[in-house]
Amino acid sequence: MNSRDPLEEHLLRLLDGRLPAAERQALERRLAEDPAARARLRTLAEEAVLFGDVERMVATREAIEARPPIAWRPAWIWPWAAAALLVLGLAMAGFWFLGGGPVLARVTKVTGASGVFGKRGASEKALPAGLTLRAGDMIETRACDSWVELELRDGSRLTVAGHSMLRLLQPSRDSDRFSLLRGTLWRSPSSNRVTAPLVVETPASRVEAGGSQFDLQATSTETLLRVNAGRALLKHQLQQVPVEVPGGSQVEVTLASPTTPVPHPQPSPVAAWSCDFGDTTAILLGRRLGSIRGTGIRMGAEPLLWPLPDRAPILLHAVSVSVLQALGRPVELKATTRIRFTGRLQTAKSVRFGFSTQRMRGVFSGKFEVDVTAARLGVVGEPWTVELPVSAFRPLHPELSPAPAGLELNDIYALTVIDDAGLELNRIEVLSE
Repeated sequence: MNSRDPLEEHLLRLLDGRLPAAERQALERRLAEDPAARARLRTLAEEAVLFGDVERMVATREAIEARPPIAWRPAWIWPWAAAALLVLGLAMAGFWFLGGGPVLARVTKVTGASGVFGKRGASEKALPAGLTLRAGDMIETRACDSWVELELRDGSRLTVAGHSMLRLLQPSRDSDRFSLLRGTLWRSPSSNRVTAPLVVETPASRVEAGGSQFDLQATSTETLLRVNAGRALLKHQLQQVPVEVPGGSQVEVTLASPTTPVPHPQPSPVAAWSCDFGDTTAILLGRRLGSIRGTGIRMGAEPLLWPLPDRAPILLHAVSVSVLQALGRPVELKATTRIRFTGRLQTAKSVRFGFSTQRMRGVFSGKFEVDVTAARLGVVGEPWTVELPVSAFRPLHPELSPAPAGLELNDIYALTVIDDAGLELNRIEVLSE
């Protein structure tokens, strides 16, 4: 036995009450996840019981011989054994009641409204960083400015953002498996380890990838796969033979059209784009309002509950649209890019405008937001136009990217906080000059 083994040292400190609370929680998580750690604790517990049995035999013999107690008898043996068995029991209970089975992923970063649903139907109000996930668990990001990053067993990372639902499936012998029910997913392989094969099911397709970097957008009927490095295999759910999608290519699948998917090179990015909400498939959040002469389509904000840690949730009202789904090709932000919003309010209220990004042919790169005061929006009930340089938008997570220039625009949104101010949008434009 190596008394300097870190695990054993932590177990001994736990059992004699010298382990700080934070280290105790970390150790209990490890016991719930690591069979080898539980086996070592079990061995220590059995040794404690054995020592206790020896002590009991000595005590019995002493009683028979009417001798005084031996001064060196370790009075701590039975409490130590009991504590070991108790902690082992709690670890085993935690292992099974957390869902059982191996840990497949760990939540490393969380922002915005999100939740986790266990395979037994249990749910959390918010998805905490550090949570471990197993087969059957499902995570959900519930807002235009929400995102979650997962670290897989091989060190690779998955990111889901916006209005997305991702379920962890039972792994096969040689691959991890996930189901993207809706939304957007980015996969970034590990840079210093061998990346395990990955399978992602969507309602319309099945994607198989080794060490490739890709992003995937899914709805109930369509899938768009973009492979940025490496290669992937994709097949329609109604077909048996997959097609290969090389790096730099993309492929679209529509559930209603069971023809063989055809990969093609990713189109070159553009610097300008406009949306008048005519394509409803690109609307992530919003409801169509009745027409008013001279206004075009009116997209009204929908309510969205925003959970907060250790506080009551707040209510948002938002309109959000997917740029890639609306245009079908990437929009690249420049240092000189301006974004113009046209809309109106029924109540004087500041409006928060924002957008999410990813690196060009790369991974998720965070969100950017700016607040515009009610005074700047003008007369209540009258149309307004706000034009903002991208430099005015602040990064919510500057560690991902401190500025939007050079990034791809993913989705774009406007919202009000708490109060329903009757926010509506009529048009969004990305201007390159």
